[in-house]
Amino acid sequence: MRKCVAKGLKIGTVLLCCCVLNVGCGVQRTYREDKTEEVIGGELADDGQGNSDDDAKTIETDYQFFSGFWSEGGISHEDLLRDGGIEFYVEITDQNELSGWIYAQQGGTERFAEIDGISCSIEDGQCVWPFTDDGWGNSGTLHIQLKQDAIGITVEDFVLSDENLSGYGISGSYTLTRSSLTQVSDLQEQTQPLGAPDMENQSEALEASDMEAQSELPEQYSADWSEEHLLREIGKRGRYREYCSFYSEWLDYMENVREVRDISMYVEPLYATDTIVCSREDFEDVPPLILHLAKNEIYARHGYIFKDTDLYNYFMMLVWYLPEVTPEEFDDSVFNETERHNLDLLKELDTYERVVLTP
Repeated sequence: MRKCVAKGLKIGTVLLCCCVLNVGCGVQRTYREDKTEEVIGGELADDGQGNSDDDAKTIETDYQFFSGFWSEGGISHEDLLRDGGIEFYVEITDQNELSGWIYAQQGGTERFAEIDGISCSIEDGQCVWPFTDDGWGNSGTLHIQLKQDAIGITVEDFVLSDENLSGYGISGSYTLTRSSLTQVSDLQEQTQPLGAPDMENQSEALEASDMEAQSELPEQYSADWSEEHLLREIGKRGRYREYCSFYSEWLDYMENVREVRDISMYVEPLYATDTIVCSREDFEDVPPLILHLAKNEIYARHGYIFKDTDLYNYFMMLVWYLPEVTPEEFDDSVFNETERHNLDLLKELDTYERVVLTP
């Protein structure tokens, strides 16, 4: 690493389970001419009038119903963090394209595993997704079945990693129902992102006072936290990853360029721009996104509340960040000379332009 890069925190052998299990299947609806009958999960629902399958007419299915949060017993995310369980987030696009993640936490030990980046096409109410790591090095195939009011997940061909001495991971079978947090919109209302420096506002900003009322504020990070405390706080902030469009790009950089694959990536800033005077050489071959984040983390260190949706969600997933100051109240006199130098340099180098996909 170059001299300007922040030093990573040593967390022993605790691994970040950065792969959130995402799979999806759907409901295939089959209608008669009078639209009184449907097929759900491949089984015909009788309309009570004795009509036969020959009278049915199959139409293209929209699985949008399954978008949202699902969990064993329908427990909330907060209950899962307290008592353990499994949570499945589903997003459906183009009627049958499923993406999402699975997060599992063990009660008592607070071990957690997750599989992220799931993306598959639903056919006949089901789909499969092979995974190579659930955060513990285990592999297998997720078989997802979408039912009328539930999602069934079975982990097939599960292989326990030789390095996983705990035996923990995502395996077995689960029947999931709607979580207490039922829709993506519910989560967005609780975590509506705010402000960003020198960036076009990507969403309507909330007043700072509203944010505190709608979402529990994160704790102020302390280097004295135990590993259990740190993992718990990272788990609380995990939901913000799903609303950051460049999360996978950032994660790929951290894992494959910096070779950081533990929880330290959520604990330390990208660069020590508050204490080390950086040079252009420090940022050679650094991707535009990372330069953009390095510039904005100078603001984030001082609690700047970003109006840009992705920036807000990115920094909220990092335990060192605490949103405290609205853009209107922010005073750049808080920057020290080192930060001012590095900010001027990064403003010159920042060429990042977000690609916005439109339907």
